[in-house]
Amino acid sequence: MENNDANDLLIQLKQLVSENAGLRARVEEYEFNATVKEREMLVIKQQLGNNNELTSRLDNQVMEMELLHNFMDNPSTEKESVVNIQMELQNGQSVGFKHQLEDLRQQYNYLQILVTDLQTQVQDLKNKNLLLQQQGSRIAELESLLADAEQERDEWKALSALKE
Repeated sequence: MENNDANDLLIQLKQLVSENAGLRARVEEYEFNATVKEREMLVIKQQLGNNNELTSRLDNQVMEMELLHNFMDNPSTEKESVVNIQMELQNGQSVGFKHQLEDLRQQYNYLQILVTDLQTQVQDLKNKNLLLQQQGSRIAELESLLADAEQERDEWKALSALKE
């Protein structure tokens, strides 16, 4: 009967070792995926920054072209036209800043979502790591029990050999 218990413990130990290896592989995979996501976030941040800057520049250039076009179509006194153009450019710049601010808010919200997702993934990994540590402790305990059982079995064999 003790031999069956030792065999059962050995089977359980092998299963736990196998599960532990599988879980470690999954943790490595999750860590790799987290690294990939971080790199993707950096690339996206750079692209968003470049796109927003270009969009802002284009908007400003279009506005300047429209002002010049209006200036040419509506000739009035030069002084009034220059003042009007300056005022429209200032208004246009504030509109451009408003667009930039809105873009930055959207980027910030998007990044907050990404951070939340990453925090969730990190928490999942921490939970899985804790589970792995618990299983590792259980494996060590079972290995110790198995070693004790094997030693006891060997002692019983030695005693039975002496009796014979």
